[in-house]
Amino acid sequence: MSDERRRSQIGLLLGTLGVAFAASGLAFWFILYRPRTTAIAQAILGIVVHVLFGYIVLMSGFVIHRSELSTSECLIAAKRAVVGAALMGTLAVWRSVPELASGVVTLRFANELVVVSSVGAAAGVLIGLDRSRAMRNQRLVAEKADREETLVFLLRLLDHDIQNHLTAISGYTDAIDPAAVDSRVDPVTGIRDRSADIERLLETANAVLESETGDREFERVDLATVLREQINVVRGDAPEANIDIRIDEELYVNSNQFIDEVFHNILDNAVTHNPTSDLTIAVGAVATDDGIVVEIADNGRGIPDPIQDSLFDPGVRTDESDGDGLGLYLVRKLVESYGGRVAVRDRSPTGTRFRLWFPKA
Repeated sequence: MSDERRRSQIGLLLGTLGVAFAASGLAFWFILYRPRTTAIAQAILGIVVHVLFGYIVLMSGFVIHRSELSTSECLIAAKRAVVGAALMGTLAVWRSVPELASGVVTLRFANELVVVSSVGAAAGVLIGLDRSRAMRNQRLVAEKADREETLVFLLRLLDHDIQNHLTAISGYTDAIDPAAVDSRVDPVTGIRDRSADIERLLETANAVLESETGDREFERVDLATVLREQINVVRGDAPEANIDIRIDEELYVNSNQFIDEVFHNILDNAVTHNPTSDLTIAVGAVATDDGIVVEIADNGRGIPDPIQDSLFDPGVRTDESDGDGLGLYLVRKLVESYGGRVAVRDRSPTGTRFRLWFPKA
């Protein structure tokens, strides 16, 4: 379930609680105090006291519904509203224990319980909202710092890698010169390969930037179709690898055009870092009650110990790898931008298992 839907549910819960407090308080005022109220000022004050705190809870629910708070941040406000109402209500009950012990519950006690509980709920939700906003501000500061770090890393990576590719291309063009002697490489193939590397690098950088700065407007995509397309790509690159497929139909999630990069990078890692003659890759995808689960496992060498804890960080790669260290970092950024999560662990007896979870569309 998305944060937006959870926010709506929590906002509706608080709104309902606020309406209940306000309506009950107003009803009790009309029953108990209206017949004995003659002054306009006194009537206004009485109505305000009985309605105001319920109205605060109601409007807090509306604020949460319209906010960009995360689910956990919204729950802080909701929980504190409930705790505040329960605490103040308990005090009202404790004050009236002698009366209640006699088995008599009067309208005056019920009125006091409603008003006092609404005061507690209003105080609790305001304190909770203040705390939630503070947490959100801290989260945004951390996200901003992470985004700036990512952008700086990308700029340095592009500068370094593209310069290397251009230097190599320049060498290949020299080899094409008729005056060049003893050219031991195929310059045309070299230029094509280097150009493809630059294109791939720019596509990856664009996907990372989109995950960081995009408007997050996604469309409904069938993961089953995307997975099968990427499996066909890997089969074309490594036909000797065995791929076991167990994919359900109609696995819809909200994502964008870069969703294929998620599975391409994981599958490509399996065939790039392992001998493909004895390699088996198992790809499974199912719909569960709370989302879509995708597992991609192989029987390869597994994850080297030095990089296990930082596998999804930018620039992380093994000593033998000639990649840019962006692939799995991109996987994490994209999956998180779709509201999902990704984890990796060793597979027994050998190999690696990736597990991805996405909220249903």
